[in-house]
Amino acid sequence: MFTGREAELNYLKGYYDRVGSQIIVLYGPKGVGKTTLIEQFLEGKSYLYYEAVCCSTRQQLFYLGQHLKGMGLPMSEYPSFEEIFALFSTHSVKKQVLVIDEVQNFCKTDTLFFEALCHFLTVQKEHGSLFVILCSSSIGWVENTMLGKLGPLQELISGCYKVKSLGYREFAGNFPGFTQEDSIGAYGILGGIPGLWQYFNDEFTLRENIESFILQSNEKLFDYGQQYIEEQLRETAVYNTILSTLAGERNKLNELYRHTGFPRAKISVYLKNLIQLEVVEKVPSMNTKGRENVQKGMYRISHPYVHFYYRYLFPFQNKLSIMEADEFYEQYIEPTFRQYTAEYFIKVCREFLERENRAKHLPAEYVRMGQWIGKTGNIDFLLEDAEGSLLAGICCWDKDMLTYEDYERFLFCQKQARIHADYVALFSRVRFDQAIQIEAKKNPCLLLLTLEQLNNN
Repeated sequence: MFTGREAELNYLKGYYDRVGSQIIVLYGPKGVGKTTLIEQFLEGKSYLYYEAVCCSTRQQLFYLGQHLKGMGLPMSEYPSFEEIFALFSTHSVKKQVLVIDEVQNFCKTDTLFFEALCHFLTVQKEHGSLFVILCSSSIGWVENTMLGKLGPLQELISGCYKVKSLGYREFAGNFPGFTQEDSIGAYGILGGIPGLWQYFNDEFTLRENIESFILQSNEKLFDYGQQYIEEQLRETAVYNTILSTLAGERNKLNELYRHTGFPRAKISVYLKNLIQLEVVEKVPSMNTKGRENVQKGMYRISHPYVHFYYRYLFPFQNKLSIMEADEFYEQYIEPTFRQYTAEYFIKVCREFLERENRAKHLPAEYVRMGQWIGKTGNIDFLLEDAEGSLLAGICCWDKDMLTYEDYERFLFCQKQARIHADYVALFSRVRFDQAIQIEAKKNPCLLLLTLEQLNNN
């Protein structure tokens, strides 16, 4: 599925069009669409693509040799890197492309691959050029290990691009058959990972998708959440414990300590690993004068499907194995699903504001955006321009109507944060009560938006 990746495609084309050989590192979470992006880029080009596996260098070269033999190329049983790169030793005017996917599996034990590549590019400098794409789904390895492991060889790298998850607009565009509410609910499960989108069908309701494609033991998504963790990390039992605790809304270090019984130092190390993998994030709060009222040290699961899995499937596996899907859904998912989805509605609203800000449709041109997490309540979004003017607001998803009482609670949170918003935007899934509608008519700086209006923009 190729959608919403024009910037990434242009990035690759830009380096490909440069004179001489180039090496690009392309990385991002599994399923985000890196391979599809590369396939799109390779159309009409001369290339060699190989996905590395986790094994010794000798075994890797054996597999690569077999791969090349299967393409009809002459190759010894255990080729060297030099023998492989010799395939590109041509005087062709047309630039050739070499793609190594999951490149960390080439480099975890030694740097022989990079050393051979460096030597080849130096020797071939006067004879054609090679465009190398090194692709990886190991975010932590690329950001924290790769350059240190390469040492002086890191100078070979021409550019490094992180492929991020797509936004809600791209997601909704791929599921036009969903109702607006089902679309946001599905986004709260699959997120912006195109590799997961293929498992849902917008000809069915969201509930039907969950029951048919998640709650069935023969479906890919049934245990995908745990498989994702097992593929990336060791000591799965510890990570399962921490993730299921976070999914159960114990979000502070002390709460994790009290519930799991693990030492705080151990929890911190494991949280750091999950953050590097972009499965967990430390909840950010914008800095305001009301620092004493900020809720500090909070964490949450940032990977939507991992979040859904550890919230609804992992804790109830014994029930899932003996209950019908519809019965399980009604008992364990339906009662709290709207509350679960509320944070993803906030994310959708923020994306809307970011888009409107780029289009200069907001009252000012805002340069900073975040949220304020208070001890007694939250401000879901807070935008600030260069002069300090603020736009702030809240989102209401888990009930049908945003009331004047909700608005007053928001005003109280402003006092706690010691700020005053020049403009206020309130988002409601369905409607607003009469009192807040009257207030909006009197106050031109108060904007009311429903889900329907949000999706029409």
